[in-house]
Amino acid sequence: MAKLQNIDLPNVADKKAKNGIPKVSIPGDAVTRFNLARDLVDRGQATMNELKPELQKAGLEAVFAYNSVHANDPTKLISSVNLVGQLPEGDTATPDVPEMVQFTWTKKNLASDSTQVEAEFNRILTTAGKKPNINNYYGFEIAATFDTAVFMVGGKFNEDRYKAFMEALKAVSETFEVPNPLSCAKNWTAKPDFHERRWTQFDLETNLELQTVLPTQLNLKPIRPAA
Repeated sequence: MAKLQNIDLPNVADKKAKNGIPKVSIPGDAVTRFNLARDLVDRGQATMNELKPELQKAGLEAVFAYNSVHANDPTKLISSVNLVGQLPEGDTATPDVPEMVQFTWTKKNLASDSTQVEAEFNRILTTAGKKPNINNYYGFEIAATFDTAVFMVGGKFNEDRYKAFMEALKAVSETFEVPNPLSCAKNWTAKPDFHERRWTQFDLETNLELQTVLPTQLNLKPIRPAA
């Protein structure tokens, strides 16, 4: 552990230093090296953020194109591809292990806007040339801290039963003068089997368009050649 050398207390007469933090000197170049490393991280993060959309677009198109071709064989569906950069023009070098970035498309649904999703489903067609029923692909789930199946009757959400439970909880909370410990919310999301059915029921272009309104988590992982 670094030994404290001295503490430079701020001058209270200096207005800028009134709320200043004391300075502590430590031996060695740890402070400088840390700040330089932080600069490298910040510049690297900025570069990754700049390149991420291009890599995600290429990876997404590759995964979706492959799955669209193999839509009728679930065993051949993929979620990842390795992206390999093309050599600059005139560069004939062929490294044994090229630089790669692994792209992975996941089924983890991200936040979506129900209005945008509805508008998209009103615009697209299935591979059979029919208007898709949005209710077969998209709906809401109840987020709560107990088994939400009690809100379902015959496989459908029952508003009366939901209100009855919520009113009962409210009454108990008021009796004991405590906040209602349960909060429920409707989260709009893709149906559980949507990502299995999408390949046979929508073509490549439509699936790419659906990804924009029903986004899922996309991951990028660098694969570096061994030094």
